[in-house]
Amino acid sequence: MVVLSWRGPGDPDAGGSELHAREILRRWVEMGVDVTVVTRRPPQSEDADAVAVPSEGLSVVHTGGTYSVFASAPARMLARGPRGDVTVEILNGVPFWSPLWRRRRSVVWLHHMHTEMWAQTLPRPMSDIGRWVESTIVPRVYGTPVVTLSHPGADELRHRGFRDVRVVEPGIAPRFLTAAPAAVDPGEPPRLVAVGRLAPVKRWIELLMAVEAMQAPGRPVLLDIVGGGPMRDEIDTWCRSRNAQWVTCHGVVSDSRLVEIYQSATLVVSASSSEGWGMTITEAAACGVPAVVTDVVGHRGAVVDGRTGMLVPTPRDLTATVLALLDDRQRLGHMASAARERASSLSWEAAAVAHLDIVRERVADGHR
Repeated sequence: MVVLSWRGPGDPDAGGSELHAREILRRWVEMGVDVTVVTRRPPQSEDADAVAVPSEGLSVVHTGGTYSVFASAPARMLARGPRGDVTVEILNGVPFWSPLWRRRRSVVWLHHMHTEMWAQTLPRPMSDIGRWVESTIVPRVYGTPVVTLSHPGADELRHRGFRDVRVVEPGIAPRFLTAAPAAVDPGEPPRLVAVGRLAPVKRWIELLMAVEAMQAPGRPVLLDIVGGGPMRDEIDTWCRSRNAQWVTCHGVVSDSRLVEIYQSATLVVSASSSEGWGMTITEAAACGVPAVVTDVVGHRGAVVDGRTGMLVPTPRDLTATVLALLDDRQRLGHMASAARERASSLSWEAAAVAHLDIVRERVADGHR
């Protein structure tokens, strides 16, 4: 099995897509599957919070740089391998075009379209070209099975023109499912938690402004931010300029510490403009923490609106919705129980088996 990924294990810029791949691939290795990941050479990280991730039995081949990998990886595979029974392409905006050179032997993992992210990442006209290629050319070329994380996400991909779209929901790590439900002390200030890569797509400044608007004399609302990334300095500068002592930036934390932070929280919040799922939402849910998050495709899969949390139209709407929930402890308690019940239905083992079944289907197709 060969996996094409822009960012591989241990990459300093790894995010949710790489976390998902790590959970699936390491279970494939445990099942006896030989997995090779072909990815870019990781750049030197300027992020003090970056941590290395073990390969966990994966073979990793580095080729090319941040952008050249999309040409060098296919060229290397065609010239000298590795060539597995099936190629899994993790499509993260820029394509490897695997259906063109692997034909019936490719499967694609696509968590979400990157519409707004192009302008946040590249200058014009490159961002316009990237958006056009992803939205117009890629759906026509990729007739291979495209696997995404949620049914709302699948609906969006079909609307964009992808023909064979499958859904495999992600799982929850046991450390979250076995954690005790969050215990909220009504005498303590409420704590919100936001977890994720500190990147523009998460709209961190908009989130900070929404929580700032919740502050009232004698009634602080605390915010814990967990994660590393390129916006760390900008977030720190904003907090200093506003004397936002209600914010704690933890950086990247250990798994056990992350569980503790979830357990201390009243709500998990996100102002993100694009998500494939929102795994931090279901992690928090497993700890009995409901969510108030922006109404984007991935969040619609992770949150049952009105039951395990609330979806809001814009980051500004977080303010009123969070305050209303904090004033309704009974409803908040019902949501916490429902969130934990929903999270308990998600399994990485089941997700790994479902993905492998699709791969086996492609192996059978390739022999016809």
